[in-house]
Amino acid sequence: MQNQSPKHSGSTLIISNRLPVKIERKKGKLKFTASEGGLATGLGSFYKDNGSWWLGWPGIIPKTAAEEEQIREELKKRNLIPIFLNQHEINYFYEGFSNAILWPLCHYRPSYVELKPEYWTYYASVNQKFADLAKPYITEQTTVWVHDYQLMVLPGLIRQESSPRSIGYFHHIPFPPAELFRMLPWRQQLLQGLTQADLIGFHTYENAQNFSETCQSILHAEVHQQQLKMDGRSCHVDVFPMGIDYEKYKHQAISEASQGYCQELKALYPGQKLILSVDRLDYSKGVIQRLEAYELLLKQHPELIGKVNLYMLIVPSRDQVNQYKKLRNEIDRKVGNINAMHSIPGWQPVSYFYKSLPFDRLSAAYCAADVCFINSLFDGMNLVAKEYVASKQYQSGVLVLSEFAGASKELADALLINPYAIQETCDTLYQALQMSEEEKAERMLANQQVVEKFNVFHWVNLFMLRLQEIYEANHQEIARKVTADTKAALLATYQQANRRLLLLDYDGTLVGFHKNAEKAMPTPEVHRILDQLSADAKNTLSLVSGRKYDNLQQWFPKKDFFIIAEHGIWSNYPHKEWQVRPGLSNSWKPKIKALMQYITDRTAGSSIEEKTHSLAWHYRKVEPAFGKLKAQELLSQLVAVAEDLELQVINGDRVIEVKDQVINKGKAVLQLVSDLNPDFILCIGDDATDEDMFQELPSDSMTIKVGDKQSHAKYYVENYKEVLKLLQEITAITA
Repeated sequence: MQNQSPKHSGSTLIISNRLPVKIERKKGKLKFTASEGGLATGLGSFYKDNGSWWLGWPGIIPKTAAEEEQIREELKKRNLIPIFLNQHEINYFYEGFSNAILWPLCHYRPSYVELKPEYWTYYASVNQKFADLAKPYITEQTTVWVHDYQLMVLPGLIRQESSPRSIGYFHHIPFPPAELFRMLPWRQQLLQGLTQADLIGFHTYENAQNFSETCQSILHAEVHQQQLKMDGRSCHVDVFPMGIDYEKYKHQAISEASQGYCQELKALYPGQKLILSVDRLDYSKGVIQRLEAYELLLKQHPELIGKVNLYMLIVPSRDQVNQYKKLRNEIDRKVGNINAMHSIPGWQPVSYFYKSLPFDRLSAAYCAADVCFINSLFDGMNLVAKEYVASKQYQSGVLVLSEFAGASKELADALLINPYAIQETCDTLYQALQMSEEEKAERMLANQQVVEKFNVFHWVNLFMLRLQEIYEANHQEIARKVTADTKAALLATYQQANRRLLLLDYDGTLVGFHKNAEKAMPTPEVHRILDQLSADAKNTLSLVSGRKYDNLQQWFPKKDFFIIAEHGIWSNYPHKEWQVRPGLSNSWKPKIKALMQYITDRTAGSSIEEKTHSLAWHYRKVEPAFGKLKAQELLSQLVAVAEDLELQVINGDRVIEVKDQVINKGKAVLQLVSDLNPDFILCIGDDATDEDMFQELPSDSMTIKVGDKQSHAKYYVENYKEVLKLLQEITAITA
């Protein structure tokens, strides 16, 4: 029953673990209630309009086939697609891999992680189940937006089985550093699946950086600003702090109902300042640290006895899981101890409620609270902070916010705390309680302006706009890709030409890169292709490489083609005899080599290669993130002296090369162009140094970049294997 095809495939397909609906059995009947969560509110216009859909688990296991069909039909009216999970899937996919592995790992609790292989088996199979159900709803015009850590491999599965317009993914919880993520046995599969999305969003820059560095470390991805490149494709990583429906909380706060409840609540605590905390039961929320800081406040400021109350709401969550059960018991004991030690007749310091509140009552609590106390140990965003700010329309208040909550990156006028520093937190709480009305108003207004502008609708629009921009950019890139039509035109022009000039780079163009550059030797296939191309009397073939000439001479002895080495310093054109370009000086080398040596001595795995009239610093064997950092350090030093010494600094693929300004591949090949006057030029290269050729050659040349980086070349192919395939097709014509 799950794989029913929709009548209309929508323009947007949202996929999350849970649907924005609550289904309850009451008196033998099913009751359907729309979710009031921020995600449901912000995405409402996307899945309810234009024939779009939202796919996810409805939070209930049907008892009968008839009940399943009833749920399906009722949700269909709301543009919702239910995926039904059995108890094993819930236990192993959701409670297991999602919440006993990914959740603690992403919240910096590696000791809580349960690395059970059966959890991964179910995680992979349930993600596949989502992909299978989504497939009929996806066309080439569908934008798919996947949400959160339960579905990290889903973008890859969708990419394999469907051809959507775009795939977006948003990670709502923190993303850990590479050092933590590496502990997962399934790290490769998770990252490979996730990076099949076109756009991956996070709440904070720190989380986005952690993710990019993890992909760099584990997948060996190239990181260019906010773009990851690997295996011939790219995905973008960006920051989109999620907001709330500001107007909804504002209007509820000023409503008669919430203001009435607010006054009732204040009347229960006469003469007391209320410190409010609202959390789901979870070890990431810092509840114990909060209680310790509050108790310290009472001890150090006894004048607050009877004048302050910690009004603590804990929303029940997973309290049958052992770690959560222990946490609840610990909270119960701690609250009991504080109340037992510090209570006086008619007053107790902590009012603790283990339940959720209806929206109007929660709004009243926000209105009544003098302080909102959020001390998360790690939090993706924490929308409670923003809900409190939006609710302070008539009453004043102070937001005390953990620096480890994503919201702290936006709400700069909150009082920020390190929740692990108990004394500091205690002092900040006291500061909040003593703050003047003028300062309260000033800080709250500044925070409200941020929350009002960067609301949940703004968040949705920003993400979807960025996804559209990426789609358009990719569409333009596709126009540069060497396709079957491009090949056909190239081969036709090649066949008609009589004086052909073929210019080929070596590393990254004819062979793949190797950590040990000396081992990147030409394969038998490369030798065969080059020999076949050079055997055609209409062809003049030349390798144009940055490699040492003696390497190339050793690998290609007595060949019937030319070789230009070290970017044009050495060449065997036109008589097949090696000659060095005259008039070059090496007087600059000692100074540059000293700069390179300084970095090399501090960067394990790096090395200096000295060529006849150039120096290269290689860092392919260095840990990627560290290598990039040291490369930037070296570049800044080299650029500072290069102009005075009339040198060119080339930032290549994990290599930095320095040479005389008058030397480059572009100038080196112009002699061949001038002498041969070719009627067809094919030039292929992968590196920054090849850009000189692409720019210098005549405008009608067929220039191809290996890799889809920004380039002056007219076209691009993904990798060296595609180059060899193209050259093989050319040799077939020659044959």
